[in-house]
Amino acid sequence: MGTVGRPRTIDPDAVSLVALRMFDDLGFDAVSMDEVAVAAGVSRRSLFRLFPSKAALVWGGLDEFADRFTAALRERPTNETSAEALRAAYRIGATFPDDVVETTRHRLRVIRAEPSLGLVGAETIAALTRTVVRFVAERDGRSHTDLEVVVRANVLVAAASAALTWWAVDGDGRPEDAVDRALSMLG
Repeated sequence: MGTVGRPRTIDPDAVSLVALRMFDDLGFDAVSMDEVAVAAGVSRRSLFRLFPSKAALVWGGLDEFADRFTAALRERPTNETSAEALRAAYRIGATFPDDVVETTRHRLRVIRAEPSLGLVGAETIAALTRTVVRFVAERDGRSHTDLEVVVRANVLVAAASAALTWWAVDGDGRPEDAVDRALSMLG
């Protein structure tokens, strides 16, 4: 008879890393949730309880980035320009804990390799972009509908995203350094 008691705790980050390695090595579409469950040593039911879809395995870390970024943005000194404040907040947002740097690299590689995954994270990215637009408008004393504000905000978001993807695919070092370098190029 089996042991009775509390079920073992499943580490979602460890499961996600196993899945992301598989997706990165074999391709997103080539790996099933059943294969992920076996490789991660968890039941199919537990896997779906943690991650309702394969896409959720991939996008798992975006909320933490967005939370770090928006918290850092709220704490920026008012004497900074919008560009200085955003650059500093993006650097903080892109400073991933050491234990998730590898996961983040795989995550970004998989998203880049599978364009359909972009749709899954689109709402979170759109919300992040709206946050940047509002911040730039408020900091610069302009309307959030001003074309220059909207374009500047979208360029910053796109540059940070491009830098993170570059870091994951071709770069070395730390992701926050890649983002900082990219945003410094915008002036």
